[in-house]
Amino acid sequence: MKKIGTSLLLIAAAWTVVFTGCDNSGEDYFDEQLVLQGFMVVDQPLSVRLIHTVKTGLYFDNSAVGVTGADVRIWTGEREFVLREDSALTGVYSLPADSHLVTTGTSYRIRVESGSSVLTAQTDSAAAALHIDSTNLQVWRDPVAMDSFVLGEFECYLQWNFDPRNEGYTIIVENIEPDWEDRPLRDENQQMSDLPLIIWPQRYETYLLMPPIALNFEGRHRVLVLSCDLPAYNYFFTNYPGDPQSNPQSNVSGGLGVFCAVGIDTAYFYVQKPADD
Repeated sequence: MKKIGTSLLLIAAAWTVVFTGCDNSGEDYFDEQLVLQGFMVVDQPLSVRLIHTVKTGLYFDNSAVGVTGADVRIWTGEREFVLREDSALTGVYSLPADSHLVTTGTSYRIRVESGSSVLTAQTDSAAAALHIDSTNLQVWRDPVAMDSFVLGEFECYLQWNFDPRNEGYTIIVENIEPDWEDRPLRDENQQMSDLPLIIWPQRYETYLLMPPIALNFEGRHRVLVLSCDLPAYNYFFTNYPGDPQSNPQSNVSGGLGVFCAVGIDTAYFYVQKPADD
């Protein structure tokens, strides 16, 4: 389950690092800032990531943007948890797997100290867990063995459980293994996550009908469905990946990013090019 939380941090890195560090004045100026990727996953141990912004439009080494050496503390009620650096990815701070799990309906506060910078945030009601319970995909939980469909001939349908404690839902669709020959080449020494194809927040609907026009690349696709608390919903609803003037709503003081709790479930499928291409 830890891989799901890590994948969300990687996604956030792809469209938070690149686009929050820009300067809109047109001058050749860059102000590096801290970004709290505080996506805590319900029913998993406390875990967040601290990164810094990079210049707009540049490929980035995802292993190099993490901020190390920070003091990260989270409170729930009177209980204090001191998070430790995770060796799997720079900038990740977490608790051991057998420690406190993120609990629905719970208030959490965070304080991050890194050098002279101090970030604080609070989320008042963690989202409920989410479970996809209906889909027109036959094999979809296995990232290796999955349904395969021809590009432009398939509508992906997903439905998930409803919980009145959730403020909304966000669907993130990625092309995680592109096969197109004309895709841009990347430096083999860099770990570059693709930008999501779709990020779609919705308030009350607990289903997604994704039309063929939304899928433009051959290869493996991943659909992440998130149940959101209020900070998470506001953040996704006001963030526009690819827009250098995107100004997402944040509950973080002293820096950028968001501190929130989400439930996650994942589906996979493969898209093929038509035979006559």
